[in-house]
Amino acid sequence: MVTDAFAILGLSRSACLTPEAIRGAFQQAAAASHPDGATDEEDRAARTLRFQQLNAASALLTPLASRLKHLIALEAPDAALPRAAPMDEALVSLFTQVGSAVHLAAAWTRDRQASTTFLAKASLTAREMQVQEALEAAGTRVRLAQESLTASLAGPEAGPASAPASTAALHALAQRASFLEKWQAQLQAAWAALFAAS
Repeated sequence: MVTDAFAILGLSRSACLTPEAIRGAFQQAAAASHPDGATDEEDRAARTLRFQQLNAASALLTPLASRLKHLIALEAPDAALPRAAPMDEALVSLFTQVGSAVHLAAAWTRDRQASTTFLAKASLTAREMQVQEALEAAGTRVRLAQESLTASLAGPEAGPASAPASTAALHALAQRASFLEKWQAQLQAAWAALFAAS
């Protein structure tokens, strides 16, 4: 049986929770069970366990992809779902753009780290601007896709995942969210490497 992270935080099972709602539920529950408020060692141990459960539940529900997967596991544990959903044209286009931006950033970072003279470093300035623009454009598209996906949860898919069509729809959204979260992390890592090399 899967532990219900929604119940641990006192939230109703829903795909369309906001990170703010999850954080608020965590903070309220954590304030009531923080280990610092313990009266004795037994109480401290119980509070510590509860606090760890709250942290784990919050970490599971905050990312959209894992929240959707958890909801499916709770509502339709025996659902036969495809291993991978096909990527549509928009997602393939975004994947290509993110990959290109990350590749450009990695190439610039390598060249910058290999530059040993002021002139060599200065010659990379124009390329650096192009890399930053590519990363910004890809990041904006990823953010807009995430916002669109989140907005789609306010539709029919927002309810329990017990119906097969709803389960399949949530599964497809979870996979899409996983791609977007992964690409966002890759872009953030590319930005970090770019700044570290500057």
